[in-house]
Amino acid sequence: MKRKVLSILLCTVMTAALFTGCGKGDSSSDSAKDSVDKGSELPTITFTHGYYHDESEWAAAGEMRKIYEEFAEMHKGEFNFVIKADESGAEGIYNTALNDLSAGGFYDIADFGGWDITPVASSADAILDLKPYLDDDADFKAGAGVCYDQNLTEDGKVYSVREQIEGVGFWYNEALFKEAGAAVPGDWKTWDDFNAAVDKLVAAEITPFGLNAGWPTNILLAAYNQRSADSREFYEGGRTVESFDQASFKESLTFIQEKALQKIDAANFGPGGDDDEAYRSDFFAGKTAMLFNGVWDAGGTIDCEAGAENIRPAVFPTDESGKTAALLSGGCGYVVSSKLDEKQTEAAIEFIKYMTSPEIASRIIEKGIGMAPGTKVDYDALAEKVETDDAKLLVEACRLCQNADYKALGLGNTFGDAEGEIQSKYAGLKDGSKTADDVVKDLDDFLAAAE
Repeated sequence: MKRKVLSILLCTVMTAALFTGCGKGDSSSDSAKDSVDKGSELPTITFTHGYYHDESEWAAAGEMRKIYEEFAEMHKGEFNFVIKADESGAEGIYNTALNDLSAGGFYDIADFGGWDITPVASSADAILDLKPYLDDDADFKAGAGVCYDQNLTEDGKVYSVREQIEGVGFWYNEALFKEAGAAVPGDWKTWDDFNAAVDKLVAAEITPFGLNAGWPTNILLAAYNQRSADSREFYEGGRTVESFDQASFKESLTFIQEKALQKIDAANFGPGGDDDEAYRSDFFAGKTAMLFNGVWDAGGTIDCEAGAENIRPAVFPTDESGKTAALLSGGCGYVVSSKLDEKQTEAAIEFIKYMTSPEIASRIIEKGIGMAPGTKVDYDALAEKVETDDAKLLVEACRLCQNADYKALGLGNTFGDAEGEIQSKYAGLKDGSKTADDVVKDLDDFLAAAE
């Protein structure tokens, strides 16, 4: 499957060449030179990002631009750091890169915001391997956090790191757990405790959670696959697995069917898709006891009917008593051209170090922008610094995810195209028309067709 995805991307580049001819697009490093005084002796690089939104529309965008501008000001005597907001966003930045690669161009440095340009760009020898710089600086590597291992290629390169990651555990309503007499997640030791708590919630006629044929069920399935060494080994295989007919994965599907999907009625099982937000709205309305979603949903607690004082963050148990798991997905973020000269390259690396520093990581969390990957964030200091309830919840959620014993990529990041095929089976598992064996057969047929 990995080979197929790469070939599709390469074909996209070749097709783009038919339309772009021999000219360079806006991502060429030459574009930086047009933005400054031609007589300047300072090295110049242009950084392209997707935070173009008005601050009134999205406060995080304004804050990120301030962070970039402060860096440019700090180094104005050393190099010209030209900041360019692309109003087509991360997807547009990705598409421009595809076009420009076909003509031999690439951005000086750009934030791809999760759109993975690295397979195509690295095969064209257009981007810089960051691993030597990471290996040479312990603080830089600590700032990259999980991005280092997650983005390490088979040939030992790291082409991208990010300043934000997708941190996912879950949220629970403490008041509903107490009403049901169920042990709260912080007291769980294994998945058996999860099952016991769900049974008590159901017995008390409290809906334990909302699920659908998509995101929240994907989270639960991915989390359950972190329960043991065997299940983690299979899960880590991701795109390279040759068959889903593995005992640990079948057990995971059976868990989803019997311990999750059968614990909720049809009204709490949505169709999935971007517009299906019932699982969130029900939780914040106080109708369900758990919400499988990321740290960013600390913001959902503001003025919620369930009462912000009742909402708590948690991470998942494992079958190793007391050990926990979280889903942390970095993906493709900052990517640097391999065609820059030495001074330009130094400037680009300095910028990425700045963006992954403990200071900026703390600021990203404090301002409610998201979770940073860095392992040297002082969460105690942050907890004392933030004032609002939602900010305090975000800090604690990030801390729990970062301190989990096992950290894995999300389902889509791990299984690629197979994610859609997996989630298309949830409805059958819910209504009983599919068994775990049926789903495994369907998934293996999908793999065979994808060869």
